[in-house]
Amino acid sequence: MNPVCKPILLIFLLSSLAGCARRPAATYQPLAAATTAAPETARLLFLSCRLTAAPAGTQLEVLQAKAVPGDLKIPEADADTPDFLRVLQLDGQGQVLNQVRVPHPLRRSVEHVADDHRTFQRSEVVLLTAEFFVRLALRPTTAAIRVEEVVAGTTAKLSEFPIPSKS
Repeated sequence: MNPVCKPILLIFLLSSLAGCARRPAATYQPLAAATTAAPETARLLFLSCRLTAAPAGTQLEVLQAKAVPGDLKIPEADADTPDFLRVLQLDGQGQVLNQVRVPHPLRRSVEHVADDHRTFQRSEVVLLTAEFFVRLALRPTTAAIRVEEVVAGTTAKLSEFPIPSKS
């Protein structure tokens, strides 16, 4: 081997080994205690109601309202109908936090055979009484629920009630 190559090879080998130096191990540092308030747990509201058509307007009776801990696994889609119920979540000042549109329980659309030509026709059936169920993911600052009826573009407040305490 050439005498000039030996020192060059030695320098190359030492420089490559110097790059492999072991880094110091990380030292254990415990996590700092959380100084912020613990976040509130998510809550759901299960709401069962009965609607009754009356000459003075639609009457709403709350059958059951129960707030429980939990999350919605799959959010329900808003109703895409001209007549619907709007369920609003309100804060302590009455400001709307969230809303959900529910198909109107007293107005049902029915498809049927219209004539001898076997063509389909859609008709609306108006019921005198019906029950419905809504599942809501409550916002942390929700203080009350308002249920409104929207029929032919006209909105009417049916009921407003506070969120029930833990059940």
